[in-house]
Amino acid sequence: MDLTKLPARLSLALPLIFVMGLLLVVSRNPWFSFTGNALSDMGSIRNPVNYYFNGFLMVFAVLGFIAAIGALRNGLSYLMPLAMVLLFLVGVFPEEYAPHAPAAVFFYVLALADIAIVGIKLGRSGTSAGYAWSVLAVITFAMMLYLVKARVFKGLAIPELIGAATILAWFVYVGMLQLRNL
Repeated sequence: MDLTKLPARLSLALPLIFVMGLLLVVSRNPWFSFTGNALSDMGSIRNPVNYYFNGFLMVFAVLGFIAAIGALRNGLSYLMPLAMVLLFLVGVFPEEYAPHAPAAVFFYVLALADIAIVGIKLGRSGTSAGYAWSVLAVITFAMMLYLVKARVFKGLAIPELIGAATILAWFVYVGMLQLRNL
């Protein structure tokens, strides 16, 4: 087995892992509403089955960290490994604990900043799609901020999922770039 390709293949699998994990967690929390809750509400200390969400988040963050380290080694990441550490901390500290909110916010800030920075790097090296990724990262962040500030939804899950979708799509793109070049 060629372990040099593992991080890239893991990058490609992350969206499927995320969707399957989220479906499992939501199935264990029938009260959860995508428009009325934050995803972290499922990890609350008041939730008797919080370990589904928190455990899933920590496992997912470890897998994302492995994928991000592979991207870092190939010059396709700078901040994503740290973003994955912060995502892990979101699972360690339920929303009632002080480190939770800053870890969650900075996860998105660092992950989307990484996409923007690496996108510019790729664009400058001749990959025109890189610039599109940079613009998408900025638009995603702006949309998340707008949805939260304008209180379009009662909860934060939709803005969180918009950010997650961009980050997961980026992992797929970076995984494909790495497999093409390994």
